[in-house]
Amino acid sequence: MKRECTICKHYGEETDTSKEIEKSIIYDESSTPYAVTLCRKHSVELFKLGQRRFMLEHYRILTDLISSDEMKFIEILQKTVQANLDEIM
Repeated sequence: MKRECTICKHYGEETDTSKEIEKSIIYDESSTPYAVTLCRKHSVELFKLGQRRFMLEHYRILTDLISSDEMKFIEILQKTVQANLDEIM
């Protein structure tokens, strides 16, 4: 199966089915919207936690990152984590 969810892809997990894939919107520091592909599980998690807590929940992606085709997502993730380091440690 193809890994389509941005979060699943970075963790090396398989996304169950393409029916569970949806586009969600995250925002960079200047409030510019960015569409990100998420599985249903991660889309619900983003909704429940809000963007900042969602990004902080997945900060490990930055430490394990070798390469990504989702550079805008990685950029927003990095800036969110840097601005909130005290909540991770």
